[in-house]
Amino acid sequence: MLNRLIEWSLAHRGFVIVSSALILVLGILAAFRLPVEVLPDLTRPTVIILTEAPGLAPEEVENRITQPIETALMGIAGLTRLRSNSDVSLSLVYAEFEWKSDLQKNRLLVQERLQAVREQLPVGIQPFLTPSASLMGEILLVGVRSTIPKGEPGYLAPSEVRSLADWVIKRRLQSISGIAEVLNMGGGIRQVEIQPDPFRMQAYGVTLEELEAAAANAANSSTGGFLSTGATEIMIRNLAMTTDLEAIGRTAIKRTGERPILISDVADVAWGIEPMRGDATISQAPEKTPTYGVIMSVTKAQGFDTRHLTEKVKAALAELQVSLPKGIETIVLFQQKDFIDNAIGNLKKAIVEAALMVTLVLILFLLNFRTTFITLAAIPMSFGITMLTFQWFGISVNSMTLGGLAVAIGMVVDDAIVDVENVFRRLRENAARPVPQPRISVIADASREVRSSIFYATILIVLVFVPLLGLSGVEGKLFTPIAIATIVSMLASFMVSLTLIPVLCSFLLNPKQSVAHEDSWLVRAMKRGLRGTMLRLGLEYPWPVLAVLSIAVVAAFSLYPKMGKDFLPPFKEETALIAATSAPGTSLEEMNRISDVIEERILSVPEVQKVGRRLGRAERGDHVVPVSTAEFDVDFRMRERGEKTRSRQDILDEIRARVKAVPGVFAVVGGPLADRIGHMMSGVSAPVAIKVFGSDLETLRGIGTQIQTIAKTIPGFEDAKLDQQSLIPQLRIEPDRARCASYGIAPGNLNNRLSTLIGGKEIGELREDQRAINLVLRLPLAWRDSPERIAQLPIQADSGRYFPLTAVADVREAKGPNVIFRENGQRRFTIAIKPSVRDVGTLVNQLQSQVASKVVLPEGYFITYEGEFQAQRDATWRIAFMSLGVFLLVVMLLYGYFQSLSLALQVLINIPLALLGGLVLTWLLVDNISIATLVGFIAVGGIAARNGIMMLSHYLHLMKHEGEGFSRRMVERGTLERMVPVLMTALSAGIALVPFVLAANEPGKEILHPVAVVIVGGLLSSTLLDFLITPLIFFHFAQSAAQRAIERNAAASH
Repeated sequence: MLNRLIEWSLAHRGFVIVSSALILVLGILAAFRLPVEVLPDLTRPTVIILTEAPGLAPEEVENRITQPIETALMGIAGLTRLRSNSDVSLSLVYAEFEWKSDLQKNRLLVQERLQAVREQLPVGIQPFLTPSASLMGEILLVGVRSTIPKGEPGYLAPSEVRSLADWVIKRRLQSISGIAEVLNMGGGIRQVEIQPDPFRMQAYGVTLEELEAAAANAANSSTGGFLSTGATEIMIRNLAMTTDLEAIGRTAIKRTGERPILISDVADVAWGIEPMRGDATISQAPEKTPTYGVIMSVTKAQGFDTRHLTEKVKAALAELQVSLPKGIETIVLFQQKDFIDNAIGNLKKAIVEAALMVTLVLILFLLNFRTTFITLAAIPMSFGITMLTFQWFGISVNSMTLGGLAVAIGMVVDDAIVDVENVFRRLRENAARPVPQPRISVIADASREVRSSIFYATILIVLVFVPLLGLSGVEGKLFTPIAIATIVSMLASFMVSLTLIPVLCSFLLNPKQSVAHEDSWLVRAMKRGLRGTMLRLGLEYPWPVLAVLSIAVVAAFSLYPKMGKDFLPPFKEETALIAATSAPGTSLEEMNRISDVIEERILSVPEVQKVGRRLGRAERGDHVVPVSTAEFDVDFRMRERGEKTRSRQDILDEIRARVKAVPGVFAVVGGPLADRIGHMMSGVSAPVAIKVFGSDLETLRGIGTQIQTIAKTIPGFEDAKLDQQSLIPQLRIEPDRARCASYGIAPGNLNNRLSTLIGGKEIGELREDQRAINLVLRLPLAWRDSPERIAQLPIQADSGRYFPLTAVADVREAKGPNVIFRENGQRRFTIAIKPSVRDVGTLVNQLQSQVASKVVLPEGYFITYEGEFQAQRDATWRIAFMSLGVFLLVVMLLYGYFQSLSLALQVLINIPLALLGGLVLTWLLVDNISIATLVGFIAVGGIAARNGIMMLSHYLHLMKHEGEGFSRRMVERGTLERMVPVLMTALSAGIALVPFVLAANEPGKEILHPVAVVIVGGLLSSTLLDFLITPLIFFHFAQSAAQRAIERNAAASH
């Protein structure tokens, strides 16, 4: 079939050229249309259920909301993990599904289960699903603030800035297609508060229920139908809607005699702020202090191009700026587009550099621009077909797909190199004959001569990348695109070598007749060197050579356990995420003061350009962080001066030192991307998460503290951070049933009244133009700012009698949890560790053994160890298992090709030779084994075995078709004739990756750097040693195997 394809292509040369040009143009167009991301979509199919429960403490949220929802969701098909946070007035349940499941189907399944559980929830409580978004979906953080100082004309308070952000900026951004959610944080949401005075209410004889009823009717609008007057219809509107505080205060509650009692008689009507569980500040150099304002987190939907969306959002912000009040500015604090542009730019630059290096190698060896041009034609054609495949399957352009192309760029020319080199050599031999054969038939014969070795070598490369397709989880999402890009481009290269390459040879290669064509001076010199060194050494001294190489391979493999083990290399982001935590129970006001100090210290670092602070959690959003935790998004890029004056690590070290100097604060410095990946893998924003499960919160915390103490004794685990789940001060009001009965008030009624007075109750919704404003009934701050005032709060019985709260209830201070975390139906306490060293797996094993020996667990309690290290272990075993299967398949494939098991195994001897160089160079430059390194080992094994196929098949070809016997002369001739294509293919593949080896610290190349290091090191060792080992073993041990292969008419001998 392959022979027919070659003959058909040469018979229809015009069609092949035109169709190739068309494919190339379509591929280029597809490349520009594909969405561009920093990484593949790493989002695990997760459905988030958010339930607001105003006034409920974490214990009530857990019992009355979270547990019923969890019970309803358990058993859904494909559900792998159920996590929940029961916070103050908020329940968040995370339902995580299998990686390959359909998110929209999962959302429907969850929605069905929620319908059944709604009746079990407290009255008025409605759970809802948050918008589905990508893990990398937070594409922008936009700060909104007033630049006019407080007290000066035009100043807007943070709450007014928040109104602008909510009702003007947010609405505009949400209208952009592809924006899933805009979450605002900080400033405070304005509301109108009716603040009753209990003494004035008592004096006027107004009950809480009467005030509540009057407030509900203070401002509303309704329709009165239509008025028909002949030919005209008039609509009737009843308008009482207002946000005029005086007008609301003039609303009558009831009449006493002839005098109406108004709301303003018993209560103050004032603007207030919804209870805040978080805040935000914005600052940028050269400012030295933060400005309170609003931070808008812009999240995109899955499948949209981050860069295009970012430009649309920024354009919308620029349009809005003109209409915003004077002094209001919007600042882009973080945009994922910068990292994407930098990463993709670096990768594109590296690919261009690689292509230039490959061109240089081809010119040096071939010394012929026509052969170089023909060979290089394989690169755009192969990549054009690959881009069309990406478009067909909906794969984005990202660091991993580009990385796959970078790995393949040197390999896609390999098939063309072998074909062109053989065709050119046969054409020169033909030209030197007295009666040359027709050029087309010579080209067809030369292409047929190498087509089997090209086919099997390509299949071998494809097979070694198959294990990557079997990876699941984050590692599967990351490395599958590399495998797809490499496999598709290699298959495309193979097709190009059998169709377009012979056609181009027929048009462009025409050596002069009757002229002796010699190799270039470089090739002649290399052949002399090879014959006098490697060939001579291997053929004359086989046993000493094998002994030395065996020792070298064993020594190289001994380096593996000495190197660190990581899941992924660290990302070189140009932004930092700093999480600073103070003691649980710290108030919002106090945490703001502490955070101001931290932010000022961060701003004092010269390279810091912008800082956005998000403290606590956002109202009506799923960004849930305790009030005692502040997150600082720090941008330290040096845009104005062009380059950083210091390295990224130096800047991070100074930031870390300055933040840790703040007393009473535990701070962790990391990157946004690594933080998100860690959170997705374990549910905790850290690479290592030790989870303790049990029923009692105090016991869980005690066990967690013991584990933290042990962890801090292990070098590298000093940053062991306890869960934010801890006891905080509570004011408990417990009705005494006997006293309630004697005063004539039911405990439930008492609790409801206290909930309204202290926590506040939403009475209605006011409208100010297009803006919605809540109308709330709540005591003024003076009545609820201390336990003593609350204890003396006048309470009215059903009979109308008043008495202090302490008469019917015990008011006491106690301790209670600030938040309750659960996982798979059980309470959970977590110790999060961000290691300061690389070899995480070894340290976790050490911690695990120490915890097992030192920590005694009560009955029913257990510990799990999760995080990136676990994914690294699982992925390593999965790759090893699948690689074993592929290895057996390759042996069978090679056996079918050579009709000899010994020759098949001889090809595979190149694999340990490749691993030798890969391990040594990894030890020298990286000193760490990650999943990326394993990918490199897979790739270099296939490339190295490819060289063995080409050499052994040529030996057999010489014996069968060119009259050579099994002799040293034949082995030397075959090795020297294959030297050029073997060296060219190896150098092309290796040199193409040199830009990645030299760019360890550039964004976008973090994962590809260790891959490139392994491949370059492996190619150096396998290519050089291949010229030593392959002739040695074939000459001394494979004579009978070679003769059997020829007798059996093996495909390798054709």
